[in-house]
Amino acid sequence: MTSLSGKVAIVTGASIGIGKSVAERLASEGASIVITYAKSADKAQEVVAAIESDGGKALAVGADFTKLDDIRGLFKQTISHFGKLDILVISGSAPRVVKPVAEVTEEEFDYAFAFNAKGNFFALQEAARHMADGGRIVTFSTPYTVQPQPNLGVTAASKAAVEQFTFALARELGGRGITVNAVMPGPTTTESFSNMVSSQEQAELKRISPLQRLAEPSDVADVVAFLVSDKAGYVTGHVLHVTGGLA
Repeated sequence: MTSLSGKVAIVTGASIGIGKSVAERLASEGASIVITYAKSADKAQEVVAAIESDGGKALAVGADFTKLDDIRGLFKQTISHFGKLDILVISGSAPRVVKPVAEVTEEEFDYAFAFNAKGNFFALQEAARHMADGGRIVTFSTPYTVQPQPNLGVTAASKAAVEQFTFALARELGGRGITVNAVMPGPTTTESFSNMVSSQEQAELKRISPLQRLAEPSDVADVVAFLVSDKAGYVTGHVLHVTGGLA
């Protein structure tokens, strides 16, 4: 028996990057996984196939986190297919808005908050309504909430909202034995990170990191696996930094 045997988990944004690593890790622990994707249906199905080839159970569901109907539909499909929900990991995020405050457009602002703040809020609301007692919820924050940076104010603010929802829900659901935590990944070697950050910038980040390296997606997945396990049953309302000491 593995540690998550019999559990059902939703992992959002799990067709690529950190979300994919989380989904595969939780599946390896015995959980049945619902993978969400916005555009990468083929990649999501590849993750499903990989989990199933290892003897696990998985389902891919398309869901736009800016649309409330999609979010509610995700939870309905999960419970219809697997019968319950024990774990929610919201790893998907809106693309970073990298602009000075004076140049951010209304459309960029609205999308960041619609995806990160509104999307997370209503996914958490659905979890509060449908999750089994004793469940686990993990959201994702960013180091920009504790280390403000120029040109990243919109991203930081939308993720700060996620942290506040996490803190509030931890207190609201504690009586049901449901824990609610956030993880804060630092620079992580995903494909999107490599596309955004030059090799010179990556080398500098490694140089200033206390651990002298960047995170792998598996580093973050290990922490999520801990937070959704029985071993973390007394950890709630916390933002766990997975930054290698950079934040």
